[in-house]
Amino acid sequence: MADKKGSQLKKIYIPPIIGALMILIGIPLFWSNPAILGNIILLSVVVGIMPYVIIKYLEYERIKSIEEQLPAFMLDLAETQKAGMTLPGALRSVSKTDYGKLTAEIKKMNNQLSWGIPVQEVLDRFAWRMRKSKTINRVVRIIVEAYDSGGDIGRTLQSTAEDIVTINETEKEKVAVMSQHVIVMYAIYFIFVGIIVGLSKTLVPMLQLNIETAAVGGILSFSDPCTICGTSANLFCLPCKVYGILCQMFGLGDGSVCYYRSLFMLMAIVQGIFTGLVAGQIGQGSMTAGVKHSLIMTGLGFSIIMILLHMGVM
Repeated sequence: MADKKGSQLKKIYIPPIIGALMILIGIPLFWSNPAILGNIILLSVVVGIMPYVIIKYLEYERIKSIEEQLPAFMLDLAETQKAGMTLPGALRSVSKTDYGKLTAEIKKMNNQLSWGIPVQEVLDRFAWRMRKSKTINRVVRIIVEAYDSGGDIGRTLQSTAEDIVTINETEKEKVAVMSQHVIVMYAIYFIFVGIIVGLSKTLVPMLQLNIETAAVGGILSFSDPCTICGTSANLFCLPCKVYGILCQMFGLGDGSVCYYRSLFMLMAIVQGIFTGLVAGQIGQGSMTAGVKHSLIMTGLGFSIIMILLHMGVM
């Protein structure tokens, strides 16, 4: 078990290592070209983080699917117990039934029983594999305690399964109600993107007018906030350097136009990430579930801004 855990940790470290190598190779090769270097850094961050995020989300979905199938498995186990079988025999019997993603775990428990491993240890190992599920760990603890104390396993399994069904139905009702709030979060985000588009539509022409007026000796209040930084290495000027790289990467313009367009784009990305996480917490009670919302919002927001920019709307 420890070796398997170590193997999983090694696999998790592979994408960040690849991402770090991409940065280390890209810096000396493209140091003089910030646009290419910026794209390499962005790609390396995606390579380093995205696989881990996807794995975590798929694992979350798998555990949720197993939890949904758990009551059916327990009820079948209870019926087999009532027929006079021992708990190990009941596990062997129900291992032939299809329980979706739970089937693989049941077959694994059946194999361990065939190797002579005690049923309590088999259940404990199942609980360890499902350690991120509080429901499954509680159920296993109840079954093991009932088995050790010599109680009526069949009745315990049936009552526990009925309780889980009730809890699952309540959770589904909660998700159905909260889905309305998730839709509201999407609406809020796209309204935010619309405001950004509107601000860019009004600000950018004023900035361009400012540049033209300044060229003939006029004075307007709009100017590039990063002008005072110049080549300064001041920490407070770091955002300006980031904005400059973003403008070269995505063709956002230069000067004050670059500053505001980059600022708006970063605002849309940050808003999309955290609004999605909040939507997941509200809708399904887990920030991990919000990863898909973050990806959808951020991807759509970024795409909308880039399309409108290259169409000349912004």
